[in-house]
Amino acid sequence: MKKINWIFITIILASVAGCGENRPRTEQRQSQEHTNVQIIRRYVAEILNKGTLSVADQIIGEDFVDPAGAPSEKGPKSLKKVIASFRSIFPDLLVTIDEMVVDGKSIAWKWTATGTHQAVMFGIPPTGKLVTFSGIIIDTIRNGKIVERQGIWDRMGLKNQLMRK
Repeated sequence: MKKINWIFITIILASVAGCGENRPRTEQRQSQEHTNVQIIRRYVAEILNKGTLSVADQIIGEDFVDPAGAPSEKGPKSLKKVIASFRSIFPDLLVTIDEMVVDGKSIAWKWTATGTHQAVMFGIPPTGKLVTFSGIIIDTIRNGKIVERQGIWDRMGLKNQLMRK
């Protein structure tokens, strides 16, 4: 994703997250934001990178709908299905958090992932190629659980890497 796009998205997120408010950052709010950041870091380290799907039961809300999953499926079970499928395509998946913007219960985070293509994706048979792709997720956290997610990632960039000879 081009740097200009990330700057543009950051400006939009900052304006939406704050909604024009100039709220003081109390110690309690800072503590909650720190806790929420740790939840996202745990999600990346344990669920995405290690494939420890049982952690989803602890940090994903029952009404959570993953944008990559079926709209009718909710909660940790839905997320586990999405991640298991994705990790079967990229068994060595490694996701890093590049940047975070935190505002109370909302966290926007830019990520980069690498992995070796080992199963069909976009109708493309396994290529064995090591690929890199990235995206941005906006999570809402309540009571220690991720309850809402919006996101965008560079599907076309990934597809182009897989199709390249």
